[in-house]
Amino acid sequence: MKGRRLSEEERRQREKEELSRQRIQDQAYREAQRAVHARIYGEQYTPEPEEEWTPVWEEPRNRHQEAYHDWEDPRDRYREPPRNYRRQEEYDTIPNRPPIRERDDRPPPREKKPKTAHRQPPPRKQQKTRRKILLIVLVAIAALMLLGLALHGILVRRPELPGAESQGEGVHPALLEAGRREDVYTFLLVGRDDGGGGNTDTIMVGCYDVKNGTLDVMSIYRDTLVDVPWEIKKVNSVYNREGMEGLQEQVKNLIGYAPDYYFLMEMDIVAQLVDAIGGVDYEVPFGMHYDDPTQDLHIHFDPGMQHFNGEDAVKLLRWRKNNSGENRSVGDVGRVEIQHSFLKAMMGQALSISTLTNIADIAHIVDKNLTSNLSYGEMMWFGERFLLMDKEGLRFHTMPGDATGSLWSPTYQNYQSYVFVNDGALLELVNAYMNPYTTEITADMQHVIHGTTVDNLSGGEYVPVE
Repeated sequence: MKGRRLSEEERRQREKEELSRQRIQDQAYREAQRAVHARIYGEQYTPEPEEEWTPVWEEPRNRHQEAYHDWEDPRDRYREPPRNYRRQEEYDTIPNRPPIRERDDRPPPREKKPKTAHRQPPPRKQQKTRRKILLIVLVAIAALMLLGLALHGILVRRPELPGAESQGEGVHPALLEAGRREDVYTFLLVGRDDGGGGNTDTIMVGCYDVKNGTLDVMSIYRDTLVDVPWEIKKVNSVYNREGMEGLQEQVKNLIGYAPDYYFLMEMDIVAQLVDAIGGVDYEVPFGMHYDDPTQDLHIHFDPGMQHFNGEDAVKLLRWRKNNSGENRSVGDVGRVEIQHSFLKAMMGQALSISTLTNIADIAHIVDKNLTSNLSYGEMMWFGERFLLMDKEGLRFHTMPGDATGSLWSPTYQNYQSYVFVNDGALLELVNAYMNPYTTEITADMQHVIHGTTVDNLSGGEYVPVE
């Protein structure tokens, strides 16, 4: 059958047969040459006796060519000497033969390529099975992608702005009538510290402009004086007594409007988030050494660049002063500045490309440890846009005011330290960076019980995240 490949045994058998035919032809050619030679030179031709026949596969390779040695062909004078003589003495017995050339004159032999086994194509049945499996895998991947897109469209959705009734009583009608700026949302971030009796030691107001890609965050000092009916009138004591609604009301008295959403978190969530993004590189501005055995709190950081894990980050954010034997104390004002600088470094790390691989862990931590009036899908909607935001759009502010204020406490018989709000400077800061409405907020929309014109804080200025 044409086109059929020969096996190794068949190929060898055919080679043997071909050599046998060649041997017979050579023998006949020698006999004919002897007869011609006898007629030319007048010698009587006597055929040689037949030799005993030996199968060609039992003879050495090319042995039949050695039979040419016993006769002379005139044409050999002009021919190249044969290259397959094994013994020099046999070749020398032939008359009028040119000498064999040196081996160095011969061209180098070609290297034989190793024979590779022929790759047989897989049977058609196997090919069909592989195609079917590949098709099933592709269909499954496409189905999962469509399911993921469908779930994303259902769960992750744009949050709806709260109505006038949910913004708290006393919202100025002029703000509600003017309406909101497009894609601008406000929020209140509250951090509780169990070591400090559960007070809200971290209070921040944020304004997120999704359309322009800016996020402005202003810190409110924990000792800020507010209008409450109890004696120690500090804003950090409001949540423990009146809950989130009471705290939102006091914030509205300061900035002129109630934030749309709130986030209540424990300080432990900071530790988990820092560990989830692989730690934060932060340059400690000065030595921090504080020990409080009652809280099992021990803070010891030397100045300089350091890599903070979650546990050390919480200690850094809680520090306000050193031990009594040292003179370093920054109080609430210095604590807020340290919080801002650390959060800049932390959010700069969170906005990096490497953090995108841990987005699922971050979402799980936030969902488990954060209390909010936003649903999980709405928080995911904010989170997706936050990760796409440019780091230069993230700006921190501090509330302007007087950090040296104090009021007499009849109960403790001493002067309690307070931060008096500079209501005019605060109003300018809010209108410049944090007003979600289309009209300006005016002084009659605030309620500050002890305003001041002193501004010894860093309000109104911001430093973009590096």
